[in-house]
Amino acid sequence: MSSTKQTQTIAAYDNAPFFEKAFKYAVKHNVIDAARVDEIVNDAATGAVQIAEYFGESAHLRKNLEISMKRMVSLVSLYLEDTTGNELDKAAMLLKEKPFRALSRGGSQMLKVLFSLPEDGYFGSTRLDSERDFLKKSLVKGMPVTKYRQTVKDCEQFKKELDFASWIIKKTGTPISKLNEFHASAEHVIRTYFLTLAYGTKKVGGNKSGLPDEAGLFEIFTSMRKEWGFLGDITCSTKFMDDIPAEFLDYANNILATIKTEDLPKIVNPSVPLQSVFSDLKDRKYFYLHDHFNEMSKFDKMLAVDWFALTGGTEDDALLLTLFLCAASGLEQKTSLKVSEAKKAVLSIREHGILQSDVLKLIEKAPHDEIEQLRSLWSDFIEEAQPFLLDHSDEQLKEVMVYLEDHCNIQKAKK
Repeated sequence: MSSTKQTQTIAAYDNAPFFEKAFKYAVKHNVIDAARVDEIVNDAATGAVQIAEYFGESAHLRKNLEISMKRMVSLVSLYLEDTTGNELDKAAMLLKEKPFRALSRGGSQMLKVLFSLPEDGYFGSTRLDSERDFLKKSLVKGMPVTKYRQTVKDCEQFKKELDFASWIIKKTGTPISKLNEFHASAEHVIRTYFLTLAYGTKKVGGNKSGLPDEAGLFEIFTSMRKEWGFLGDITCSTKFMDDIPAEFLDYANNILATIKTEDLPKIVNPSVPLQSVFSDLKDRKYFYLHDHFNEMSKFDKMLAVDWFALTGGTEDDALLLTLFLCAASGLEQKTSLKVSEAKKAVLSIREHGILQSDVLKLIEKAPHDEIEQLRSLWSDFIEEAQPFLLDHSDEQLKEVMVYLEDHCNIQKAKK
């Protein structure tokens, strides 16, 4: 045999299903005789019919039986490789001792175990596949034992996280419906619970065992940064760890350690605005109890206190555009202007230009959910208003005032 042909033969053998390797090994080393080979062939033929019927496919079509046989070989290969640790001599002995269909059922049971585990670590997740569809999908190309073991390992970790988080929410009295509703990450729930008990309870008080809402979580971040500023360190209480069930303890210690090494340096870093740090970490690593759908949260109102002081909470476009005009011209920011003040704003813009960055900074003070809409309102306004605001030929400001009186809140003098 030439070197090229030998290499191709070895490659084909390496890529063959593990059952095929074990079968050839068993025949070559006389582990199974001709009579046992016939038993395996007959058992496989019967099993192929049963598999076709299980998947709702006609066993009278040759193509369906061929597909079923491939699925059966995949199941047997998975079971043999996993059970024997990829050792051909042990696999050959199993082919001698166990019925072929029993080996196939062993592989099927392995996949059913995988199906029973959660696919991710989020509350409220539902499987898209039925057990039958899952088996069919897993057997399209066969599942290598290495992939199977890694997937089981990952899914078992998801289960541990969900079980631990479920223990936590039962302890805190948080309704599980809330977590399902918001598709909460189990890891985020655990992390938030640990942050609250380890770093938050003595600093902010309140319910020591409950999950915080958004404002409460931000208060913990704030208190940690203040403590760091005063002491150059953060006090940490780990007494709550005494209550954690033994099966979760290693995972719990790891979470607490990553909070200390990964999150704390960001939280206490004075060179980065706390709101920026909070916005990043709350989305990627923490979970908070939401107030209501489609309503502005207490937290947004708390952060936007300056905005509400300026606007009074108005949603009137004319009042908001007046406020933006003031910012764009460098005038005192308010939602109502006298005619003389509006003219002063125009003259300032013609002299110094439109202070676009000041308007955008002002908008950043608004509640998070409203910012994009306010930017759009300003962008549409200034695009149309700019020719009037910068038209130096309109020396008497007649045209620009007509425009502003139509779009902004300009109070005309009473006659």
